[in-house]
Amino acid sequence: MATQSLRKACNGLSPLISIVMPSLNQRQFLEIAARSVLEQADVDVELIVMDPGSVDGSRELLHSLHQEFGNRLRLVLQKDQGQSDAVNTGMALAKGQIMGWLNSDDRLRPGSLGKVSRTLVAAQPAWLYGRAGVIDQAGRPASSYITLYKNTRGRRFSRFKLLQENFICQMAVFWNRSMWEQLGGLNLDKHLDMDYDLWLRFAERVAPITLAETLSDFRVHAAAKGSVHSDHQLKAALQTAKEHAASLGIRGQAALLVHRVLSHRTRLAYRLVKPK
Repeated sequence: MATQSLRKACNGLSPLISIVMPSLNQRQFLEIAARSVLEQADVDVELIVMDPGSVDGSRELLHSLHQEFGNRLRLVLQKDQGQSDAVNTGMALAKGQIMGWLNSDDRLRPGSLGKVSRTLVAAQPAWLYGRAGVIDQAGRPASSYITLYKNTRGRRFSRFKLLQENFICQMAVFWNRSMWEQLGGLNLDKHLDMDYDLWLRFAERVAPITLAETLSDFRVHAAAKGSVHSDHQLKAALQTAKEHAASLGIRGQAALLVHRVLSHRTRLAYRLVKPK
């Protein structure tokens, strides 16, 4: 199937895009997230939903969506070792030449995958990130100084700057199959900053393409992992930065010093804007 997707790309058609969606008891947001992928216009897309055992009606909803969208929606209903394992398993099943993952409480913006497919055209390892908006629990646009800061910070990329803090919004990142096959695979020991570790590994190989467009929306709500575990997430990110900076000598130590300062500032900001 990967060969068929590559042939389609060579013929000038849109390459198949695979989006993996880990989900557990997220029925409240799941349909919006799934439709944001499956209803993308002018692209060939498959959505692989990984559900290890939801009991909130998510599975019934997924079966209903499967009847509507057919094989474009692939359901993997089996236990896993956590979010990183679910994403890795989904990527191993993916048939597309372009890949990404979307959490089941976030959503893609209309037309975003078309922009991605027109940008990720290289055969060699490549990745990109765009901007992300913020929505509240009801899906209404929400003001977030943190995300505004991330989008501003991400206008220009450097690996040194990425070591200072994770300014890349996960739901707005995509890569080609070559990149994943050579450098992909989330670290199963990382549960809160596995995306940051992946970006740093990608960046060791090649700098990303940066898009000014908003590709997705990050949903802020009280039960979100980033809201519940924000302090632990910042500590984990610092440890990951240490691992990647170890071989960079004085330059790496300088990046870690900035990382510590920015981490304290971000911790304070989270406390001020954390949803109740």
